[in-house]
Amino acid sequence: MCDLAFALSLAAGAASAAGEAATASKKQQVALSNYQLDQAVNEREFIVKTNATNKDAYQATLEGDRAKSLAVASGSGMTGSTAGLRVAEQSRQTALSIANAKDQRDGAAANYVLTGKSQQMQTQNAINSIRPNPMTSFMDVATSGLKNYGAFK
Repeated sequence: MCDLAFALSLAAGAASAAGEAATASKKQQVALSNYQLDQAVNEREFIVKTNATNKDAYQATLEGDRAKSLAVASGSGMTGSTAGLRVAEQSRQTALSIANAKDQRDGAAANYVLTGKSQQMQTQNAINSIRPNPMTSFMDVATSGLKNYGAFK
């Protein structure tokens, strides 16, 4: 016949292991939800930075076009080499502003990718650390049954 304390201890150990597994599952779900929220923030930030950069590039193009139009329309004092130099300088400034905007857009894309990968790795590490070890759970159940063996004799 099976010892009553042994059976009760085994049942308590099994219930404890089941509770730990359920708690770990909930914590894993929370970690995954947090990752999804962080990723949504990351995506929003990427879109905001990319849109701002595109607007800066467009603004630089408009300013360059406006300066060229002004030089052509004004005509007075725009004879000789000075007029060409002014238009060339404005074109250089426009190209530099557009190149800076492209660099900012590339930086935003790199930040988006690297931040997303970092968040993914952190979430996976959190999930792995929360997951209960099956061998530890088995040993907890087994030892809980043995520690009270013979208590009701």
